[in-house]
Amino acid sequence: MSENADHESLGSQVLLSGEIAAKSQKFAEGYARLRDVTDLDGALPAWAKALYMASAAAVKGHDGLLFRELLRSKEKGLSLNDARGAALTVFISRGEEVYTKFTTAVNEIFNEEIVITDDPMPAYPVDRESCLEYFEGYFGFIPPYVKLMADEAPRALEGYVLMREFSLAENLLDAKHVELLLCTVNAAEFSSRFVNVHANGARKAGATEAEIVESVICAIPVAGVASWLPGADGIMEGRS
Repeated sequence: MSENADHESLGSQVLLSGEIAAKSQKFAEGYARLRDVTDLDGALPAWAKALYMASAAAVKGHDGLLFRELLRSKEKGLSLNDARGAALTVFISRGEEVYTKFTTAVNEIFNEEIVITDDPMPAYPVDRESCLEYFEGYFGFIPPYVKLMADEAPRALEGYVLMREFSLAENLLDAKHVELLLCTVNAAEFSSRFVNVHANGARKAGATEAEIVESVICAIPVAGVASWLPGADGIMEGRS
């Protein structure tokens, strides 16, 4: 028989407040056991899972959870470089405002602003055909949505590829954690399609099935158990 979780070792504010247990000890213990998976070292290190949850919280607009999980990630070993890399990952996934919110929290927690330089911009010689070759190499085929952009807005596709190449392969945060972070974010957004894409990307980057599953479970504190079904669907769709 499993032992009860050590609630005091976990990062959930609602658990630590005692409010949940005051309403239902059984519910509180159930949630604590789930947080054992998201908050403690397991298949993935605790700092990484806290970073994934912070990223999903930023996407969902949960500012308090963003700050608490990002702070807990730093306490568990998150580096500033990895935090900066995560900020660019949420940028390509969900746009400018989420990036700004995430970066503001990083700056406050690490007490360090980004140093702005006036270095000249290097040349990045990409074109429509090289962009299509990139997606062929990543997916094994060219998705219709990529072909549409290539045909109708090739300049935008150039930008997309440059951002994607950096975000997934050259990031300050390593490729496996980028893909797993995006599994968490997309599970929290109930998107099985994009969990599937990034679970497959995580496999290519060396992630185990246990690591992928833990990353999707990290969506539950952010978006509830409803995030598990599309997340699980996305994982299983990509299994060979």
